[in-house]
Amino acid sequence: MRNLPVEFVAVINSFNRRPLLEKALGSLTQALRTAPFGSAIVVFEAGSTDGSVEFLRSWNGLNPGDNLVVVESTADSSFSEGVNRGSAVALQRFPECRWLFLFETDNWLQTAEPLSHAIQLLEDEPQLAAVGFTVKRHAGEFCGYGMSFPTAMSLALGLNLSARWNLDGPNNSPWRTSNGFRWRMCDVVFTSPLLIRREAWLQTGGLDAERFPFSETDVDWAWRCAEAGWKMAVIASEQVVHDNLQQASAWSANRAIEFHRSRMRLLKRHRGEWIGLIKPILFLRHCIETLLLAFRKNTDAAAAPKLEKRKQMLRTVWNDYAA
Repeated sequence: MRNLPVEFVAVINSFNRRPLLEKALGSLTQALRTAPFGSAIVVFEAGSTDGSVEFLRSWNGLNPGDNLVVVESTADSSFSEGVNRGSAVALQRFPECRWLFLFETDNWLQTAEPLSHAIQLLEDEPQLAAVGFTVKRHAGEFCGYGMSFPTAMSLALGLNLSARWNLDGPNNSPWRTSNGFRWRMCDVVFTSPLLIRREAWLQTGGLDAERFPFSETDVDWAWRCAEAGWKMAVIASEQVVHDNLQQASAWSANRAIEFHRSRMRLLKRHRGEWIGLIKPILFLRHCIETLLLAFRKNTDAAAAPKLEKRKQMLRTVWNDYAA
């Protein structure tokens, strides 16, 4: 299989989550070794200090047939920048590459079957920019794979109420059956994992690392794809896992602020500058959240840091949550 042209390259952005990286890389290489297509893996190593670099070097030495390329970075980089740099290396090192597979350290594959299905769907449906999968936790419960393009209402109400009322839920498009597997269209399929057509990636210029370094980067990319005439789809699968096993990423501490800042920027870009008119509603919501957290901080240890974040959002909401 290793004599086949490398048309499939997995791109992993890794930073200080070695236990997850080991599981992810182990499952990915096991699947690709049995896949009916030539493959390679590019890992963008964003300066980990937990032994991830040493693990990757050791793996490379022991498994040369996996075509593993490690791109080491000593400078600070965002998630989006890491994915873009890893993808650029993939396309440069493997010029016959047709498919980029964005695979995060909290992903896991049971077999190569979902990958073959995704390639088949992209071959059959030329309007598709990318294909993702329904995903589950290691324990078996299914979790979110995508969403519809967000609205001002969902931002105004916040994540909790939007989730409860399913405002940003995946499109209710019909399931179709092709070549023995089920799939449906979806506005946004998250990059965890996602198989991307080379032409769509090059046409859109990849992720927008300047405007969306972490949060909403996959939503923005999907939206730009749609504006360029592309569509996205998801395949029903029970063989793909998305689960961080409670090991949060380095930017999780600022997740709430980063989400609001990026969602505001996203909606202004794709819905229009009028989105700024909802700031009084956002300010009122943050006031209510701040009062509720203030009452809970003496009995709930998790409330105190959340309270500080809400205070920061109260101060910055009028400036699009800029610090």
